[in-house]
Amino acid sequence: MGRQELLEYLLKEVEKFGFSVFADETFPIPAIVNTDDKIMIYSSIEVTPFEIAHELIHIINKDSHRGKYFDAINPQEARANHEAILLLWEIFEANGGGYQYFTAFVDTTNAPFELAESVIRDRYIEFHEDISEILEDEIKVKVSKQEMHDYICDYISYFDVIETINVYQFLNCYHLSHNFFSMAEKEFKQLLGTA
Repeated sequence: MGRQELLEYLLKEVEKFGFSVFADETFPIPAIVNTDDKIMIYSSIEVTPFEIAHELIHIINKDSHRGKYFDAINPQEARANHEAILLLWEIFEANGGGYQYFTAFVDTTNAPFELAESVIRDRYIEFHEDISEILEDEIKVKVSKQEMHDYICDYISYFDVIETINVYQFLNCYHLSHNFFSMAEKEFKQLLGTA
C-alpha cells in the first residue's frame, strides 16, 4: 500500500466514526480533530499517514482538551503517538510488510523514526518471547529420555578424553532449550558413571 492509498484509507476510517473531514491547503498544521463537534481538518499539503493515524487514535479514545499541538508530555498525545505507530504497523504487516522493511514503513508513514523503532522493536521482543515460550513447551513434550540419551551419546562420541562437560554448551550444540539442563545433567552422570 502506497502513501496516498494509506492516507485515503485512514481518512475513510475517520469518516466511519461520523466525522466530517475537510482538507485545506492553507491550514497551518498537518491535522487536528475536534471530538466534541466531530470535525477533522487537515492540510492537504503537509499531512502524513502518521498524523492522520494519530488523530484517528484521538477519535477512537474520545480524547478532548488535549492541550497544544506537539505537546509531547501530555499522556493523551504520547498514547496517540504510540498507538498510531501500532495501527500503522498492523496495516503495514497486513499488506506484506515486516521488520526487514522497517525503513520503507517509516518512509511511507512518516512516523518518527526513533519512536517507531522503539515501539516496533518492543513488540517484536514480546512476540519473540511468546513464540519461544510456546515452542519450548512443545519441545518439552517432544524430547523424551531416549532422545536425550541419543543426543548425549552422539555428543560424547566426538571426544577422545572427557575431563569436564559443559551442559549448556551441549544444549546449545543440539539447539535444545536450557529448560532441559536437569534432564541432560542426569543423563550425562549416568552415562559417564559419576552419578
